[in-house]
Amino acid sequence: MEDWRRIDIDAYEPENHLSKEELLPNLPETSKEDIEAISKQARVYLSQGKFIEALKLGLSYPPYIASEQIKNLHTETIFEILCSIKNNHNLNDLSSFVKQLDSDEQDTLVKYLYKTMSTSYGQKQGGLLLSWYEKTVEITGLGPIVRFLSDRRTV
Repeated sequence: MEDWRRIDIDAYEPENHLSKEELLPNLPETSKEDIEAISKQARVYLSQGKFIEALKLGLSYPPYIASEQIKNLHTETIFEILCSIKNNHNLNDLSSFVKQLDSDEQDTLVKYLYKTMSTSYGQKQGGLLLSWYEKTVEITGLGPIVRFLSDRRTV
């Protein structure tokens, strides 16, 4: 008798197998100009002291369908926003920023925290990212982490 745990069930029904392209979300592609416009507007908000507006703007338009270069450009913008907020507010104020975000924006924030932790500039500012991560999990619980792990839309 064959070991049933090693049976490739996809071989029996190949028409039910999803390709990598079919798993991509049905969203419009984000252009470099769109990301540069968001980055520019976020910097304007930061210079005016409108920190929550800058954070909401960056988290509301994640480039799910874009090249890695465009995604990295937007990740750098989000990192710049997080650093600016941390530099202009004390650690306890981070909770109030997370509370002002809706659940989709909180989920996107967790995605960017994880992505930024894997970059060289994020590793140099690990304490800052961990502070944001701690306050986010404190407010939202583990839900955004579970959704990050199961979501096919990557930032």
